[in-house]
Amino acid sequence: RSPLAGLTPRQREVLQLVVRGQSVKAIARQLALSVKTVEMHRAQVMQRLDVREVADLVRFAIRHGLLPLEVD
Repeated sequence: RSPLAGLTPRQREVLQLVVRGQSVKAIARQLALSVKTVEMHRAQVMQRLDVREVADLVRFAIRHGLLPLEVD
């Protein structure tokens, strides 16, 4: 079972935006949510995926095909 299966659609959306480097404020504006709500979603994603830092989220996303590894 994929670790992503335990995430809600909104949490997956926030995860994708975070790993693409968007700030919490930018995500909140884009999704019409409060900053606190986006922070809560991000914290829940990190807890469910058992990661402690945003850099770990990026590594997770690359490993699971959510964020392609860009090579120049």
